[in-house]
Amino acid sequence: MIAVEILPVTLPDSVEASDARDFLDYVRIAGTVTREQSGSSALAQDPGEILARLRDAATATWVPLLARIAGRPAGAAQFMAPADGGVLANISVFVPRRDTGILEAMLIKTAEEQARSRWRTALRAVSLHRPGPEGDAIPTASGDGSVPRDPQARALAESGYTLERVSRHPVPHHDLEYLSAEWRKALAV
Repeated sequence: MIAVEILPVTLPDSVEASDARDFLDYVRIAGTVTREQSGSSALAQDPGEILARLRDAATATWVPLLARIAGRPAGAAQFMAPADGGVLANISVFVPRRDTGILEAMLIKTAEEQARSRWRTALRAVSLHRPGPEGDAIPTASGDGSVPRDPQARALAESGYTLERVSRHPVPHHDLEYLSAEWRKALAV
């Protein structure tokens, strides 16, 4: 069995710092998956801008997570709790070249542990998906939309998340679109 290690990423002082490797791996994986799922680099962000946002504790607590398999970066997730003191927190999961959804489920569980440790009892997950051909899909709770039953959607559904809303987004300068999905789950602390 191959060992999977999922750890919070220590934020470096700068993207050029000698200890920035894990942070840059996290940014690279998140960017790769966002491009894969949206079909566009329009959502790409500069690593320096991401670092500044994650270090700004005045508006939120951010915890980037990095998964390594046999020492190599394999996936990432992020936990974000707004500084408003409310119960809602947000998670996102990024796994390139999805196949089974097992790593997604492990990252979801780790992000949920971050929520519980901060007394957050409601989670919102946002995922991106490429519209698939007709076939197996997960419908929203209201039945007014769906996402393909890809590994990320399956992992969220199997982890107890309810698909609440799906929005379609055109990809500029291409004949493509992607879906953004909002999922919800109540946590017991």
